[in-house]
Amino acid sequence: MITHYTYTPEGMSIFGSRERFNRVLYGGHQNDEHQERYFTFAGDAPIFMGAASDYSQDTWCYQAKNGVLMSGLALTEGHVGEGSHDIFSSWFHECSDVLTTWRSGYLTYRLSRFSSYFPHVMVNIAVYPLILADGFLVQYDITTDQRVIFCAGFGGITKFFGRFDHPTAKRRDFSPADCVDNQAELLSDHVAISGPNDVRMLLKADFPCEYSLTTAEALAASSPGPFLGQHSGPAVVARVKAIIPAHSRFRGNLLVLRNSSLEQLRSLLDSGDLASVSRNMIREKHAMISFHTPDAQLDATVPDTVIALDASFHGRSFYHGAIGYHAPFLGWRGWYAPVLLGWSERVRSAIESHFDTITRSEGQERVWWDGADRPDLDHEGTQYHHLQNSSGRLTALLHRDDIYNMQEVAVDMTLFYLQNSADLETGRKIYDRLLEILAWETRILSPDNDGLYQNFLNTWISDGHSYNGAGCAQASVYNFTANRLTALLGRKLGREVKDLEAQADHILSALYKYLWLPKEGILAESIDRIGNRLLHPSPELATTYLAINAGAVNEQQAWSMLKWTERNCRSIRTIGRGGRLYFSSNWLPKKYSTCGIFSAENACLALAYYRCGQPEQAFEIVQGLLDAFALSPHPGAITHVLSGLGSSDGGDIDFTDVSSCYLQLLLEGLWGVRFQLLEGVIHLAPQLPPDWETAELNLPAVSLNYHRRGNCETLLAVVEHPARKVFTLPLRQAKIEQLLLNGESICYKVKPGFGRSYLQCETSLCGKIELKIYYAEVPYPRLRQQELILFSGNQAVIGVDDGVIDHIEAPEGLLQSVFTSPQEHIVRITTEEAGFYDCLVHSGEVYLPLTIEIRNLPQPPEEPLEISRLEFLPLEKFFNCALTEIHQQEFRSPRPQSYSIGMRLNGRYAWEWNHFGHNALQVDDSILRECGGVFTTPAGWQFATPPQGQNAACVSLWDNFPTSMEIPLSGRARALAVLYCGTTNAMQTAVCNARLEVHYADGLSQCCELRQPDNFDDFLLPVYQKQNEAVYVGAGTHALVQIIRLDQQRELRSFRAEAIANEVILDVLALTLAR
Repeated sequence: MITHYTYTPEGMSIFGSRERFNRVLYGGHQNDEHQERYFTFAGDAPIFMGAASDYSQDTWCYQAKNGVLMSGLALTEGHVGEGSHDIFSSWFHECSDVLTTWRSGYLTYRLSRFSSYFPHVMVNIAVYPLILADGFLVQYDITTDQRVIFCAGFGGITKFFGRFDHPTAKRRDFSPADCVDNQAELLSDHVAISGPNDVRMLLKADFPCEYSLTTAEALAASSPGPFLGQHSGPAVVARVKAIIPAHSRFRGNLLVLRNSSLEQLRSLLDSGDLASVSRNMIREKHAMISFHTPDAQLDATVPDTVIALDASFHGRSFYHGAIGYHAPFLGWRGWYAPVLLGWSERVRSAIESHFDTITRSEGQERVWWDGADRPDLDHEGTQYHHLQNSSGRLTALLHRDDIYNMQEVAVDMTLFYLQNSADLETGRKIYDRLLEILAWETRILSPDNDGLYQNFLNTWISDGHSYNGAGCAQASVYNFTANRLTALLGRKLGREVKDLEAQADHILSALYKYLWLPKEGILAESIDRIGNRLLHPSPELATTYLAINAGAVNEQQAWSMLKWTERNCRSIRTIGRGGRLYFSSNWLPKKYSTCGIFSAENACLALAYYRCGQPEQAFEIVQGLLDAFALSPHPGAITHVLSGLGSSDGGDIDFTDVSSCYLQLLLEGLWGVRFQLLEGVIHLAPQLPPDWETAELNLPAVSLNYHRRGNCETLLAVVEHPARKVFTLPLRQAKIEQLLLNGESICYKVKPGFGRSYLQCETSLCGKIELKIYYAEVPYPRLRQQELILFSGNQAVIGVDDGVIDHIEAPEGLLQSVFTSPQEHIVRITTEEAGFYDCLVHSGEVYLPLTIEIRNLPQPPEEPLEISRLEFLPLEKFFNCALTEIHQQEFRSPRPQSYSIGMRLNGRYAWEWNHFGHNALQVDDSILRECGGVFTTPAGWQFATPPQGQNAACVSLWDNFPTSMEIPLSGRARALAVLYCGTTNAMQTAVCNARLEVHYADGLSQCCELRQPDNFDDFLLPVYQKQNEAVYVGAGTHALVQIIRLDQQRELRSFRAEAIANEVILDVLALTLAR
């Protein structure tokens, strides 16, 4: 199996890597009252750096260095060996044979190679984060056959200026510039270094050594020999030296503390085995969960992820990331896993702290736009509406506001906590605020109360999503769940809940009325509220999994939505286990947040697969995520953005959203643990891989132990809560001989599933509950063919072995029954519309998925179009703008009246990275201007174009241009060639952006729809449309050529261009007829 790190019983190991600072070591919470968070950078190479972040400096969470520690061995002080490499001394992190092992919270190193001229030494190093103080401990164990000098250098305290978790960060490695404004003190038995941000670092050894001070340039030396020599200049770096005699073993510790006292420094080193204490306290971080399966790699990811999740908690809440974006942003799905892990006190603190930020204003609430352009609000797009005197909204950060509306996620996590805990005391505290929030959501995001709500930066994936006031599925599903569960809470509290229940029903009805597409079997992404009110039919992953996980769709609808996803969203096979990971959407161009492979999105999609009984597809994604762990350059962590091979694509490690969603996937999905205590039920529905014979899960609220031998399965559950327990288990065979509960036969139901059936039974017992299932050797029914390729009018035989066909559930109008028998149905295809149709063959207690692909009859290939007898059509009368000046205008109308996010004032998409960078506006049509009046494409088409003045006939729903334009034609022709370009964005994927029409004198017409990304894309981005010839008309600016073949027997009347989608500008540059 291909991996970056090798999984061993000891941990994740790598040999010979010189990667530095690629693993973060997290300490404890003893200083959580401060906004700063300290952590330690370690990595594959044994060089270590203390660091801190402080979101109050900026929400990007830049870091400050708190000293770099490097250590090594030398033969002679001040001497440098000959050649390109110092053969007489070396820093440990420069050795080439380092065996590094990540051990879930700390790192160990083993190395030996210095040079062939160096004594034989064996070096063992371990580095631990401190839990009771800010700092780290480095443990050394060195043997040598000759006298050597051990040395260590420490220094470099800086201001906040970079993100050192990113390997390309400037000044990531130590440099003398790190020591500006540093002061060093040589004390009796330790060294102190002070620097910016009132940071004071203490360094002390527990072995006999010589402390001294030296210059920053000395620590920047390439090897320890010159570092140990004499240097002139400010002494701002600590130096530790110890002689290791020949044939001896050296053991010792270096302790680094931040902003601590001398008493604590000495106490920690004198307390005994500080390394053992550190290991114990690290293990305690993840001791609340025990996770054992036959897959050792899967097991290893759990404690690592729990450690990351623990590090994301700070003071009163869970932060956006354990290291990157370590700031108390509201939401981002960080509370789900802590609820399941039993961190109730932390979750309650987060809930109460954020709910205390609710806004309340006495003035008249108003949504308004000041006409200003805000192109990059914290890199999240253009928000062109303000809220004034708004009440009932939680601030986006704990201590200040931002433009995110993550309260929908926060409310969902809060209700998830109450479902899992039945904590009515907390529920009573926040209930009225829940009502205020839900009222705000309806007033502001569903102002006409049609039941649909606008997505407004309300999920992690919503960065770069400008819905322009549309009614959206995701926000609507969140509000459906919020109203439904708040009503359940209200009933428990004795409150009136009719309005909440009615609103939940209203939202669900609107989802089906406006967004459900029965033929495709999906919920659409959104529906515009202005312009032509287009339905955006291509949902991203979040729309699908939110609807499924919220129960807004039934099991069959969920299955069809997932089938659509498999067929329409790209996926990759990972290179280790061959797992599968999905792109977040099919929206182009590929770009961070709108289209990419994102870890948390895949975790949530896998959970949706588990929820609707498709464990094979779910575990494929789990395997993909496990490959992401194995291929990651960060041991024990994956980044939130992944590459096309399933490895890191430069995202942040230990993102809280990823940690929480991944653990929720394993606990609620793979193990099927779902507490719904507001409804008085606990669901236990593990869906383990069929080849596993044993597995065990222990959580504070529930334990599950699975064992299989032969035709007997045993599930032992330990649950103390008195709620009703509902077990739902996939059946390995089609028939059960006996079901025992604690040794006694009980009744059960069999629930139909996709390709299998599920056993379902209930009990109110507490404590140990043992289920034993004895199977009969009866196979499941199976389809003879799971996929059929047919043409309209074809007949097909649908046959089942080992069962009978009860009935076939198919899309309306697809097929007609011709003949039926118990095991075979002959059907005729009645639809003439090509496409994929998903059917379910009901056979006993099993749904058998069947895909029927209808194809059009093959047509003879079109004869090649001869590019000759070309006639240029004069467009001077129709040009209304110069191509270079289109986005020099301001586009103010139409825009929605409601609180919304859309295009910049210049009509450009705010989350755009084009040929020249983020939000760059560099339009170049110089090739058109300098072509001498006739522009020729590589394919040979020619177009007339003016050398100066206006050269684009623009149509748009923006008031700046006409919505449509009609240009007279005459005579007959073989084809019309249209040279065009335009402005569009990812949000307009899969809808008709514009139309090109040719009208004949007899009243007939031909229509060519321009759909992005099929035959239309944005003219300033690298070409991504698929069908037409693309030509660059200048640096970073391209146009397209649409060929419309004409009926040569008909007289032409006119050409018409019409804008269809909001925000789109179509620019017709030239028309040429092939007579």
